[in-house]
Amino acid sequence: MKTINNLMNSYRTSFSDSVTSFLPSTVLVPFNRLADKKYKCVISMGDIVREGQIIAVPLDDASLDESAVNAPLPGYAEEIVTCPLPDGRMGQALKIKVGGSFSYSGKKLVEQDWKMQSDDEILKILLSKGVVNTFTQSPGLVHQILHSRKRHGMYLAVRMFDNDPSRSTDTFVGAYCTKEVEQGAAVLARLMNAQGVIFLLPKGNNVQIDNSLVKDFAVLGMEVDDNKYPSGFRENIIRMVKKHVKNTQTEYFGDIGINSLFVDSGTAYSVYEAVVLGKPAIETYVQVSGSCLKTSAMFRVKVGTTLGELARQCGGFKGNVARIIINGMFTGSMVNSLDVPVTKTVKSVTFLSAQELFNQNFVACIRCGKCRSVCPENLCPDLLASPVLFSVPVDNIFTESTALCSLCNLCNSVCPSRIPLSQIISLLKKA
Repeated sequence: MKTINNLMNSYRTSFSDSVTSFLPSTVLVPFNRLADKKYKCVISMGDIVREGQIIAVPLDDASLDESAVNAPLPGYAEEIVTCPLPDGRMGQALKIKVGGSFSYSGKKLVEQDWKMQSDDEILKILLSKGVVNTFTQSPGLVHQILHSRKRHGMYLAVRMFDNDPSRSTDTFVGAYCTKEVEQGAAVLARLMNAQGVIFLLPKGNNVQIDNSLVKDFAVLGMEVDDNKYPSGFRENIIRMVKKHVKNTQTEYFGDIGINSLFVDSGTAYSVYEAVVLGKPAIETYVQVSGSCLKTSAMFRVKVGTTLGELARQCGGFKGNVARIIINGMFTGSMVNSLDVPVTKTVKSVTFLSAQELFNQNFVACIRCGKCRSVCPENLCPDLLASPVLFSVPVDNIFTESTALCSLCNLCNSVCPSRIPLSQIISLLKKA
């Protein structure tokens, strides 16, 4: 596998603690987490909502394995508005004016004996508490659990570092909430009848796995050099585990494949909070940084808080903001508004100045081959994108090959024509 050392290392920031973000006066809680999933609001405008109360559910029966949407704060349901979302779409959101008593925030939550509950009961908890898998955007976590359970003998892989080299959110959660992440992993492993659990640990971070928390399963703790890119995508993990097993002659884990369940430390932590503490997924860790800000921080943020609120808590801007990047400089997406609300899938927000931007005007492909030389999966990104680039008929061999792409975005970074190859391939994968 081709990798690059210390890619974008200058954007990586380490945090030793987190800060609870200020409570905003209003929050915007988006309904449709995914573009192809529709939700319906189950409350009326003017209702008083409790912290953690379900406010929206999937619209159709086919989405019953997709999680509910919960109110992140208590307050007054003012109106349903259309707002920009972190992935660039426009979507509906419930505007809640904050007020009233809290059900979870500021309370000491007691751990429950989740092992006394049945699998079906726990799955219902994950749905009602709004837990999603932030390792991947689609489909829902419960859907993935059921898919892996049907196939038997699948593994649970928990990535405890970030797949984007400019981000450190999952690394932070894995290092400072290790026991909680392990308990969340134990819950998931039982639900999917896992053959074993693989913890992928950042090299040199001294994260120790307590096997007693997942004692019912075979456990592999494997260090990964996260300074090498790419190393955190599903395809990378499968390849590294197989190589590790071959080199160490480990009895298990060698047959890990794409039907296993892959989660990150943030997802495992949310599972712990929902199942062990009974707390809905109404908060998330978000790294807020950038040259335009007066300071950077790792925040514990209420879902629905806007990017503008986070910037203000960092002391505001010390220069003009040219770009706002969600979820990392390499694999993230750009938004143009401070009114974008934080969702469960937002891990980082980066505010950039104009001096840090490169020319993004693209021209026709010059057939230089750089995208092929850098691809870690040994693909030909220009050929995979040819149905869009050159308006040629879609060939099955191309569409099937797009499934091998990990969407690491390396082809984008080396293309002299600035063609968004990774985004084109992503659209073809979905099609």
